[in-house]
Amino acid sequence: MFSISQITEYISRKMFSDPFLSTVKVVGEVTNFGLSSVGNAYFTLKDENAMLDCVVYDFQQHPDMEIISDGALLEIGGRISFYRKNASVQLIVDSAMLGGIGDLYARFERTKQKLLQEGLFSEAHKKPLPEFPLRIGVVTSPSGAVLHDIINVSTRRFDGIHITVYPVPVQGIDAAPRICRGIAYFNEKMNVDVMIVARGGGSFEDLAPFNEESVARAVNASNIPVVSAVGHETDYSLCDMAADLRAPTPSAAAELVVREKCVLIEALDRQKKTLLDALIDLFESREAKLQRLKCSVSAHALRLMLSRAEDALNANKKLMQGSLNNAFERHETRLERYRDRLEDLSPMRVLERGFAIVRSQEGIVTSASNTADDMEIEFADGRIAVSRKKGFNG
Repeated sequence: MFSISQITEYISRKMFSDPFLSTVKVVGEVTNFGLSSVGNAYFTLKDENAMLDCVVYDFQQHPDMEIISDGALLEIGGRISFYRKNASVQLIVDSAMLGGIGDLYARFERTKQKLLQEGLFSEAHKKPLPEFPLRIGVVTSPSGAVLHDIINVSTRRFDGIHITVYPVPVQGIDAAPRICRGIAYFNEKMNVDVMIVARGGGSFEDLAPFNEESVARAVNASNIPVVSAVGHETDYSLCDMAADLRAPTPSAAAELVVREKCVLIEALDRQKKTLLDALIDLFESREAKLQRLKCSVSAHALRLMLSRAEDALNANKKLMQGSLNNAFERHETRLERYRDRLEDLSPMRVLERGFAIVRSQEGIVTSASNTADDMEIEFADGRIAVSRKKGFNG
C-alpha cells in the first residue's frame, strides 16, 4: 500500500532522472497566457491534438519575453517537470523562438515599428555617397554570383577601383553577428570610401539576418556611407531601410556607387570646350565694341587720342592673350596629369611593370599563408596555371 505522496514523489524522481525529458524542444501555439504575482509567466502550448502547460520563471528578465504571447507559434526549449502538489506535468521554459513565416513577419513588423519610432530610418540620418570613390568595401558571401557581379560591374565602369571583401555568411544563426562585425571592421580601419552590404535573392526566412535589429543599428551607426542590396527588387529589409541608399540588386549597387570613367572624361572635355567658347565670345564682343568706337570718332583731334587708346588696348590685349594662353596651358597640363593618374590606376599598368596577380579558387592570393595547391598567375601578356610542389613551404 502506498500513499499519494509516495506515488507522486516516485513519478517526480523518475521524470527528473530521465535524460530525454531534461532537454526537449516543442513547437506549438501559445494560449491562456498569464502572469503571477511573483513575476512568473504561465501559459499552455497546444497543437491540433494535445496541450502542455508551461512556466517561465522571472518572466520580466527572460530574453525572449517579447515574443511569448497568445496566438504566437513558438519553438520552446526547456525541461519537463512533474508538479507533485497536483500531480501535473509542465514544461519549464529556457528559450523561445518564433516558428513559421507568419511569426517571422510579425517579428519583422514589430522591429520595424520600434526603429521607425526611434527615427532610425529618417532621411536626416542618410549620408551622401562619395562622388569619386576609389576604395569600396563589400560585406557579403565570398561564394556565389553576388560578389562576382559587384566586382565585374565596378571594374568595367572604372578600371583601377580597389575592392575589399569582408566575407560573411548571409543566412543562418551566425549571419547577423558576422554582418555586424564586417560593418564595424570597415569603420575601425577606415580603409574604404563607401560600403556595399549585399546578398542574392531568397525566401523571407533566408533574408532574416538582414531583418535583425542589430544589423539595422550597425548600418545606421556606420560613419562610412552604406549601400544595401539585399534580395530581389521587390524585397525590402530593415538593412535596406537603415542604409544611406537602397539598391534593387547587387549589380545596381555597383552602378550606383561607381561612375563610368569614360563619362567623366567626356564631361571634362565638354567643360573645356564650354570655357573656350565663352572666352572666344568675350574677345569677339570686345573687338566689336572697339570697332564701333573707332567708327564713331571722326574729328582729327580725337584720332590721336584714339590711336593712343588703341595702342594701349592692343598692349592689354596681348597681355590678356598671354595670360589666357598660360591659363589654357596650365589647365591642359592639369587635365593630362589627371588622365595619366587615371591610366596609372589600371591594373594592367602594374602588370606591365613586372608584377603579377596570383589567384586561387578562393580569389586573389595576397599572402604565402593562404596559397592553394592549384593556382593561376596573371602576367601582362597572359595567364599560366601553376601547382605547388609537395613539401615546398616557401
